[in-house]
Amino acid sequence: MADAMDKNVENVTTWEEEFISEPIVPEPGSFSTELMARGLAALPGAFTWRGRRYEVVECLDHFKETSNEGSKAQGERYLRRQVFIVQLDTGQRAQIYVTRQPSSGASARAAKRRWYLYSILSTDNPDEAP
Repeated sequence: MADAMDKNVENVTTWEEEFISEPIVPEPGSFSTELMARGLAALPGAFTWRGRRYEVVECLDHFKETSNEGSKAQGERYLRRQVFIVQLDTGQRAQIYVTRQPSSGASARAAKRRWYLYSILSTDNPDEAP
């Protein structure tokens, strides 16, 4: 029994997460409209971060972050951001998000930045990456 458990432990991929929280530039014309049909933001097929192009190979997961809007009596929910967990062409995984609208008081330049790289997950062993 112990041998079987040891074998399972050996096959577990360990991912290290690096916090980034920097804007990215989605590649024009690369957006997937499949998600838009379900009322979600269109995910870019590629983006540039720190001068390097990254291709999104697969969307692994996505979720919405909402908050209350208006008075508590109204009970309305407002979409603040949409988060995507994606597989990149580098073998890394990334958490990227798009904000629904810019922060109040943001400059015109900052208002145009809606896509962000929240974090990158890497594995020490590239052979273990999917």
